[in-house]
Amino acid sequence: MFERIFGPSRRSTLIDAAFDDISSMLERARGMMRLSVRSLLDNEPLEADIDEMDDRIDESERMVRRSVLEHLSVNPQQDLVASLVLVSMVQDAERVGDFANGIAELVRLAAEPRRGPFAERLRSIVERLDPQFVDCERAFRKDDPDVAETVIARHRELRSELKEYVRDVADSDLSANMAVVYSGAARILRRMSAHLANIATSVVLPYDQIRHGDEDV
Repeated sequence: MFERIFGPSRRSTLIDAAFDDISSMLERARGMMRLSVRSLLDNEPLEADIDEMDDRIDESERMVRRSVLEHLSVNPQQDLVASLVLVSMVQDAERVGDFANGIAELVRLAAEPRRGPFAERLRSIVERLDPQFVDCERAFRKDDPDVAETVIARHRELRSELKEYVRDVADSDLSANMAVVYSGAARILRRMSAHLANIATSVVLPYDQIRHGDEDV
């Protein structure tokens, strides 16, 4: 799909720079998720300033938007559709960071240690979500539709499992506080997976269909 947008042998400096920014945003968001989940599930203090890391992701999004606007104001005919795709991708990358920050906020709400079957089920889900960051980047960096489809398919699996997890939490005898923490974490992980899948749809779908490659992505 990217080859159809950019052409088989040309990509502007804008595109390459934006890809670098999106890659760094995903890497930082992945680090935020790991730190936040470790604090949530291992009952450890946060090892970094998550808010500051999120601010850096936000600044990267602004830089991409600014560079796209400047690029199009000078040469509106070059990379127009590519610029629209990049703005969509960077928006999803920024949201992944926001949701990673949301896990840290849940830690501050928790009144009890997180342990037992619900904590371990979340840990298992996170272990399968974590590689999605690498595969998502590989999909758009290499314009690899097979990897993109894999990211989307894994999201469907995680989405279904996380929906079931929330139902099980609702039916459990957990305290209200822990039910909020666990179900909140599950919904956040589902949204992180969805935004990674959204980025992957950019590789395999036309612009007017990206972010809608799977119902309720």
